[in-house]
Amino acid sequence: MFRDENMLILLVATALGPMASAGATKIDGKPTVDEAQVLAYGGILNSFVPGVLPNDTDIQQVAQFALQYATEHVPHLVPRAGEGAEGGDFLKPEILQPRKLKLHFTQNGQNPALYELVYEQNGEKLTETHIIILGITYFLTLSWPSIANSLVHRFVVTMFSGHLYVFEHTWFQVASQTDEGTVLPCASKYLQDVQEDAMSSTRTQNVESLTLGDNKHSVQYSSSQVCQQTSQEKQECGSQEKAKSATTTKKPYLQTDNDLSAGLKIASYNVWNFNGGPEGRVKAYVERAQHLGQVLADCAADIIALQEVRFAYNRGGPLGPNQIQHFTHYLPGYQYVFQPAMSYPESILGRVEEGVAIISKFPIITHDYILLYRNASDSEDFHQRICLHAEIETPYLGLVHLFVTHLSLSEPAQDKSVVQIWEFMQRFSGPAVLMGDLNTEPGSKAIRFLQGVEEIDRVKTEELQDAWLMKYPEPRADRDGTYWRNEIRDSGLTFNALKSHLEKRIDYMFVRLPSDVRLHNISLLDDGKRGYAAASDHVGLMGTFTFSQGKDQGS
Repeated sequence: MFRDENMLILLVATALGPMASAGATKIDGKPTVDEAQVLAYGGILNSFVPGVLPNDTDIQQVAQFALQYATEHVPHLVPRAGEGAEGGDFLKPEILQPRKLKLHFTQNGQNPALYELVYEQNGEKLTETHIIILGITYFLTLSWPSIANSLVHRFVVTMFSGHLYVFEHTWFQVASQTDEGTVLPCASKYLQDVQEDAMSSTRTQNVESLTLGDNKHSVQYSSSQVCQQTSQEKQECGSQEKAKSATTTKKPYLQTDNDLSAGLKIASYNVWNFNGGPEGRVKAYVERAQHLGQVLADCAADIIALQEVRFAYNRGGPLGPNQIQHFTHYLPGYQYVFQPAMSYPESILGRVEEGVAIISKFPIITHDYILLYRNASDSEDFHQRICLHAEIETPYLGLVHLFVTHLSLSEPAQDKSVVQIWEFMQRFSGPAVLMGDLNTEPGSKAIRFLQGVEEIDRVKTEELQDAWLMKYPEPRADRDGTYWRNEIRDSGLTFNALKSHLEKRIDYMFVRLPSDVRLHNISLLDDGKRGYAAASDHVGLMGTFTFSQGKDQGS
């Protein structure tokens, strides 16, 4: 409640009942079902604004912000006036396919939640009813069709409280000016350059540089600043500067097989959202984010899948609310997609969302996701869950399909969700990797289903393998009587790093591989720390994939 001259305003959220379950699919962020009838994700309706045009004022401002972001983070991939990468000013792009999603909060999965403004004016009590809108998310593509062999940059930018934040920045090269859906083949010069850089560069971000203020992660919505080349050949975008970087020595976070320079390296990590120590929580999170960011950089993975990634308006301290950027800061030149799964009900006067993300050294060509089964009457199934899919063009294996999820705590929801995920995976042919925090141990029906051992609803998986079991035996969970007090626990347990010993395996990597691709190794991505000094309450997984003998790597 607050006072504004003669008005007394009281905000009252309208309760509309429990959240309904949903199961909509989106392709490249575009809904494949009636937008007015389904959720975009948990707590948010598919309220896309009709008739959005490239010359709309807000679209122009968001595009300017996106260009500014691209020229700061990947200036060599944005066309300039003049010849060469070090030419003049950055060229203005064309804006393609702009869309705008108003974040209409819902409590029943069907109708927008409302709030009432109750105020007094000139002695009279007045009431106004409004829809709760938590922000706006913009989808757009920047293109330079007149520039030969230029890249297109795709962005998802969300606005909250007058600031803009990047949820997605991906880019790839198109085959021609008239076909923006076709990426150049794996042997293209761009992908070769990416591969050469991946093999030769060990640059990571300095830990101490991740203390940027909120203005470093966003700009005011009304910003009209333009990026230009300075006399010192240093890129500056408004008040933003390129973060300091330093070459660091790789740390032995991988427990086995330190020689993983060949092949495609894929990692998965539950980042434990904004949690920190019991006291000084924001400060503790900032320190943990710095540590975890360095762990992710040092593992040198080509592709990283993250779970429990959040946007939280009241968390993050000096790092800002957009958690995905806390980690991409340590991975310069990587593309990324963050997809919220749930907007939390307590955030109707702010904004708190959690989801999953994919970060890639190589081009993310397309991405989509499904909403997984949810029973809101089940106390262990409060959060909406999703499965995010990305198609990534790699120089090693060609097109690879990545699936990342974070399953419910509810066993019935897990069982239904894994069937949904398997059916989702079946839509795409070729190499596929499913990974994430599945919140259930080996022996459960959901895991046995994914392993191809047990049917659910007369559905059974085929050619999907548990990557850990392809290389190592099942680790024994840390239950009473299993281990002596200080006995070394079996390798493969992934949770709980907050305790002195890991207790169980609930993080997984499942693979579907063609005959000419093999899993070279899988390892724990573990910093060796326990308690609140650990990078997360989970440890991560790292899988390395190579060609089988006889495969022509130059083809």
